Amino acid sequence: MKQLILFITLFSFFSCKTEVENPVVVVEDIVVDSLLVNVESNDSIDTLIVSDYDMGDVDAKNIKEFKENLVKIEQEYGEQWDFCTCIVKRDSVNKAIIDENLSDSEFDQVFSRSDEIDEKCKAFQIQNPNITPEERAKHEEMVRSCLRGAGIK
Repeated sequence: MKQLILFITLFSFFSCKTEVENPVVVVEDIVVDSLLVNVESNDSIDTLIVSDYDMGDVDAKNIKEFKENLVKIEQEYGEQWDFCTCIVKRDSVNKAIIDENLSDSEFDQVFSRSDEIDEKCKAFQIQNPNITPEERAKHEEMVRSCLRGAGIK
């Protein structure tokens, strides 16, 4: 009797265990991804984006993919900051971290702030400006421009 109950219990356990996969399915310009984001066109992508992210900083040939990724990132991390905001805040944290007079508690605060910045700059981090020397140069100029605009350099 015990063996029968054990067998039924184990059989039930293993038969109920299933792996769920959410593959990307494309049907006539409708993309359904594993985060259950339905995207029909650039217009509907724009309505799903929460952030006021400046798309002028995104390479035109990658803008649709960037917007789709931005929707996913915002679902997980919340509203995202734009490129220049991330550059300025990251520069500020980097300068604070290298300050030799920083106490341990101040370092902990700066490190915590760095984590907050990372969370709000996930969209910026998915851009890959370092593919070719020309793209790297363009990215470096955009960074300098952001810092100059903020009065830093």
